[in-house]
Amino acid sequence: MSKLTLRWPVVLLVLAFQSFCLLRHDLGHGAGFTHSYVFNAVWVQEFNNTLAQGRFPPRWLHGAWDGMGASSFYFYPPLAFYVAAFVRYAFGTIDHPMILAWTSYLMMLGSGAAMQAWLRSRAGDAWALVGALVYVAAPYHLVSVYVRGSIGETMAYAILPLLALCLERAARSWAWVPGAALAFAALVLSHLAIAMLICVTVLPAYVVHQLLDAPKDQRRDVLLRCAAAGLLGLAAAASYLGPALSMQKLALMRTMWTGADPYDWALITPHRWPQQPFSTSMAWLAYGVGGAALAAVVAVAGRQLSSPRREALAWGVGVLIAFTLYALPWPWRGLTGQVLAKAQFPYRLLLGMEFAAVTAIVLAAAHGGRRWLLVLLLVVAAVPTARGFSMQKEAIAFHLLQVGDKATPQTEREIACHRAPEEHLPATFGGGPRYMADPFCMSGFADLPLAAAETDGAKVTAANLFPDGSVAVAVEAARPTRVVLRRYHFPTWQITRVEPGRDPVVQAQPSPGESLLSFVAEPGVNTYRARIIRSPLETACDALTLAALALIAAWLGLSLQRRLDTLGLQAPIRAFMRIRTR
Repeated sequence: MSKLTLRWPVVLLVLAFQSFCLLRHDLGHGAGFTHSYVFNAVWVQEFNNTLAQGRFPPRWLHGAWDGMGASSFYFYPPLAFYVAAFVRYAFGTIDHPMILAWTSYLMMLGSGAAMQAWLRSRAGDAWALVGALVYVAAPYHLVSVYVRGSIGETMAYAILPLLALCLERAARSWAWVPGAALAFAALVLSHLAIAMLICVTVLPAYVVHQLLDAPKDQRRDVLLRCAAAGLLGLAAAASYLGPALSMQKLALMRTMWTGADPYDWALITPHRWPQQPFSTSMAWLAYGVGGAALAAVVAVAGRQLSSPRREALAWGVGVLIAFTLYALPWPWRGLTGQVLAKAQFPYRLLLGMEFAAVTAIVLAAAHGGRRWLLVLLLVVAAVPTARGFSMQKEAIAFHLLQVGDKATPQTEREIACHRAPEEHLPATFGGGPRYMADPFCMSGFADLPLAAAETDGAKVTAANLFPDGSVAVAVEAARPTRVVLRRYHFPTWQITRVEPGRDPVVQAQPSPGESLLSFVAEPGVNTYRARIIRSPLETACDALTLAALALIAAWLGLSLQRRLDTLGLQAPIRAFMRIRTR
């Protein structure tokens, strides 16, 4: 079976058909309801609108909360939404449920194609296709699509096999370091929490395998290449990573961890599990995936360990490391918890566990593992897996019932007002009567004018909105007067007084309690403009990303030139170019 050759068109056709079968309802009717459906629908619309305004990269969403604005993409990974933007412009005018459906389809198909590319060189085309089909239909993968609606995680499923492939090549050649860096950056841009969990579980196990598999005199170079890929990847992702890590104190991010203590999800303390029965379902999936990886380990253990068998063992051990982290409560508190707890939910470990388990099983089956024992143990592992997945039956059925917009009247209303997550409110936000009247849609602020003076006696004319989301306000006041805008405050808002020449900057401040954007207007008749700008941190991080991408491009160019020289093609290409320029 491993000697069967399958051409890429055949493989892609099979994977495209599988992905279509799994998402046929969504592709026909629009994406169904999920835990994150409202935010996904709003973000897709606002992300596309921000790109259309010419703001790149999109960070502040002007239309969120019915025009109050939100800082969502300072913190949320954007890569899946670039795929959604591609779908929007490729398909023309389609609504956001169909954009979400086709975005999920492309990412699901991409995950299968990436897994095929990763496995085919180490297990053959046929076994690689089996692994790709299983990976696409892995239980947590489907839960992420049908139930949780985390399109960032779905994007990470597509990127992780490419990272493994490029890292394996980079361990052997400096020419592949740029590719591994780009793949690592893409994983960070897909889902930061997932990237962090993978970097402390399955990825180190694989790097250790690469070190031990290399001759002793080459191990130093292997380690240097892997480290270079990681550092260059972080630099390439700095445009997102810098603001996401350094600007959290500027938003109400603490609400993300309120009532979501990862300590309570530990597998060994079922009496503490929150969000029942979902946490129980995830625990059963963890038992099943961990058991499947253990099956691969047992199938190759005790046999002569060729390189593929050692690799199967490494991926299996990586899964067991992740399972142990999921099982124990203590790493999620204390010093290690300062980092790990940012993942919110330990069940996110399942993404890396599924990838590593499928890889380990395929390698064990393709390279002479005890197949009868492997099959027997996989049947045993399938029992808790099926139990956990069956507990999501009702949620999946609800997803398939109708388009997510129509799931409930409240859902439809929240999408219409462009609701954003509460953690993206200003850090100084303290609530208030207008907020408590409607915390989901902020309709309590609807009667506020776009700009108004806090005290009587000042005249504020109707503000003007510009295509880029900025606001112009004309103020006539006899004394210094505070003007409040119907916009949430964020430190990247800049207020300037419009004058001939360079406009002087006026300090922007949050209003007490509600944290609306405000400033003090000077006496006289003046015009002010409020707009979102890049902070110095953003500018520095954008510059770092551009520098990293330039280095990667130069590195790839040199590698290509050396490859052409090796193949003896450099001289013919130069001769052809000389003929073309005559």
